[in-house]
Amino acid sequence: MTAPARVECAADTWVLVAENVTSGQLHRLEKSPNLYLQTYVDTGDAAPTDDNTAVPVFVGGESVIISNVSAIDVYIKAVGAAGAVRADL
Repeated sequence: MTAPARVECAADTWVLVAENVTSGQLHRLEKSPNLYLQTYVDTGDAAPTDDNTAVPVFVGGESVIISNVSAIDVYIKAVGAAGAVRADL
Protein backbone atom coordinates (compact mmCIF):
# COMPACT_ATOMS: atom_id res chain seq x y z
CA MET A 1 0.00 0.00 0.00
CA THR A 2 1.30 3.44 -0.89
CA ALA A 3 0.98 6.54 1.24
CA PRO A 4 -2.28 8.50 0.96
CA ALA A 5 -2.15 11.07 -1.81
CA ARG A 6 -4.18 14.25 -2.33
CA VAL A 7 -5.38 14.51 -5.92
CA GLU A 8 -6.66 17.84 -7.24
CA CYS A 9 -9.62 17.45 -9.60
CA ALA A 10 -10.12 20.13 -12.23
CA ALA A 11 -13.75 20.97 -12.95
CA ASP A 12 -15.47 18.80 -15.55
CA THR A 13 -12.31 16.85 -16.43
CA TRP A 14 -11.56 13.17 -15.93
CA VAL A 15 -8.59 12.90 -13.56
CA LEU A 16 -6.62 9.70 -12.95
CA VAL A 17 -6.68 9.09 -9.19
CA ALA A 18 -5.52 5.47 -8.97
CA GLU A 19 -3.46 3.51 -11.46
CA ASN A 20 -3.00 -0.27 -11.70
CA VAL A 21 -4.93 -1.06 -8.50
CA THR A 22 -7.20 -3.85 -7.30
CA SER A 23 -8.14 -2.28 -3.97
CA GLY A 24 -8.10 0.99 -2.09
CA GLN A 25 -10.29 3.78 -0.86
CA LEU A 26 -11.11 7.30 -2.07
CA HIS A 27 -12.10 10.08 0.31
CA ARG A 28 -13.81 13.35 -0.58
CA LEU A 29 -11.70 16.29 0.64
CA GLU A 30 -13.64 19.24 -0.78
CA LYS A 31 -17.37 19.80 -0.20
CA SER A 32 -17.61 21.68 -3.48
CA PRO A 33 -18.58 20.46 -6.01
CA ASN A 34 -21.79 18.74 -4.99
CA LEU A 35 -21.28 15.96 -7.53
CA TYR A 36 -18.29 13.74 -8.23
CA LEU A 37 -18.42 10.98 -10.85
CA GLN A 38 -16.25 7.87 -10.91
CA THR A 39 -15.38 5.43 -13.65
CA TYR A 40 -12.59 2.97 -14.37
CA VAL A 41 -10.84 1.29 -17.26
CA ASP A 42 -8.65 -1.78 -17.44
CA THR A 43 -5.06 -0.76 -16.71
CA GLY A 44 -3.42 0.44 -19.89
CA ASP A 45 -6.68 1.28 -21.69
CA ALA A 46 -7.40 4.82 -22.89
CA ALA A 47 -8.78 7.38 -20.46
CA PRO A 48 -12.54 7.96 -20.52
CA THR A 49 -13.85 10.59 -22.91
CA ASP A 50 -17.52 10.65 -21.88
CA ASP A 51 -19.76 9.93 -18.88
CA ASN A 52 -21.42 6.77 -20.24
CA THR A 53 -19.95 4.39 -17.65
CA ALA A 54 -19.68 6.91 -14.79
CA VAL A 55 -21.49 6.62 -11.47
CA PRO A 56 -22.02 9.27 -8.79
CA VAL A 57 -19.75 8.78 -5.75
CA PHE A 58 -19.62 10.23 -2.24
CA VAL A 59 -23.43 10.22 -2.18
CA GLY A 60 -24.41 9.93 1.46
CA GLY A 61 -20.79 9.46 2.51
CA GLU A 62 -17.31 10.84 2.31
CA SER A 63 -15.51 7.74 1.04
CA VAL A 64 -15.79 4.97 -1.52
CA ILE A 65 -14.10 1.55 -1.70
CA ILE A 66 -12.14 0.43 -4.78
CA SER A 67 -12.24 -3.32 -5.33
CA ASN A 68 -11.70 -5.28 -8.52
CA VAL A 69 -10.30 -8.72 -9.40
CA SER A 70 -8.00 -7.39 -12.13
CA ALA A 71 -5.94 -4.19 -12.13
CA ILE A 72 -7.80 -1.02 -13.08
CA ASP A 73 -7.18 2.70 -13.51
CA VAL A 74 -9.73 4.80 -11.57
CA TYR A 75 -10.87 8.24 -12.73
CA ILE A 76 -12.84 10.96 -10.92
CA LYS A 77 -14.66 13.96 -12.42
CA ALA A 78 -15.60 16.94 -10.25
CA VAL A 79 -18.79 18.26 -11.88
CA GLY A 80 -19.25 22.02 -12.14
CA ALA A 81 -16.36 23.09 -9.90
CA ALA A 82 -12.84 22.00 -8.95
CA GLY A 83 -12.49 19.56 -6.06
CA ALA A 84 -10.06 17.19 -4.40
CA VAL A 85 -9.92 13.59 -3.20
CA ARG A 86 -7.50 11.54 -1.14
CA ALA A 87 -6.49 8.17 -2.55
CA ASP A 88 -5.53 5.48 -0.04
CA LEU A 89 -4.03 2.67 -2.10
